[in-house]
Amino acid sequence: MERRIPPASQITLSQDSIFIFPTGQGIAFGALIVLLILGAINYQSSLIYGVAFLLGSLFLVTILHTFRNLSGVQIEFVGTPGGFVGEDIEFEIRVSRPTGGGREGIRIAWPDTIKQWVDIQEREACTIELFVKADQRGWFNPGRMLIETYYPLGLLRAWTWVDLTAVALVYPNPIYGEHPLESSTQRDNGALVDPLGSDDFRDVREYQAGDPIKHIIWKSYARTGTPVIKQYGSYLDPRFMLDWDAVQGDTEERLSRLTGLALDADRSSRDYGLEVPGTSISPACGTSHLQSVLKTLALFGKQDLPDTGTTG
Repeated sequence: MERRIPPASQITLSQDSIFIFPTGQGIAFGALIVLLILGAINYQSSLIYGVAFLLGSLFLVTILHTFRNLSGVQIEFVGTPGGFVGEDIEFEIRVSRPTGGGREGIRIAWPDTIKQWVDIQEREACTIELFVKADQRGWFNPGRMLIETYYPLGLLRAWTWVDLTAVALVYPNPIYGEHPLESSTQRDNGALVDPLGSDDFRDVREYQAGDPIKHIIWKSYARTGTPVIKQYGSYLDPRFMLDWDAVQGDTEERLSRLTGLALDADRSSRDYGLEVPGTSISPACGTSHLQSVLKTLALFGKQDLPDTGTTG
């Protein structure tokens, strides 16, 4: 298989890559022809001979049509958006027919997945979406893909297995509910979050039981007889780091928790960075930054380049 159909992102089916064999109905059909011929010999019946030869000719013509339905078809891997562990990863596959005739009754699928039907008559090509469940993070290669047809009568099956070097990046399954550690900074870099903080003066108000004595304005109290205190506030830096040491669990659980934090931060449009052993990403925001963070988490402890070899 590796020699006859080597891995490639685009493959055109030909005689070297198409296999064909009778189905169960085809074998029964052939046995019927043999029985008719034996009966014709025994009874010397020209009519039975005629029926047997007619059915035999039909069988031979069906071989040509079944083979032709796959011959010249071009299969190409278009792309994939990736996904998370446990999800069905979408792969876009483009199927093109040669000029001069339509193709119908073609089924395409990876093993143990739902098969997609392809009919190309008026158009020269179409794009289909195939879904494969990912069980682990990192680069995911679903392996060789099955392409088959029973056209036109179901007497024969033509098929092939192709490896389109299709790989998808699978991210850790997110675990939500974690809360990043907040950090304080100067007024011009953040928003007030703790009105009882002690960093910057912000207002005055009447004294209430339990307020710090050191915040009372004694001069005002001596003049008016009403105690008032100074109010201070702390300011939150909108940027924060997703730190490996700040989450609990084993390696996969920590990666999942950091993934959930990254998705939450992206939805709230906050700047965030990432600190994992061996890698540090500065705080930023946006789609490209999220992809960079998720890719780092997906490939943590794994090879950085995809494995395009076959896995099935």
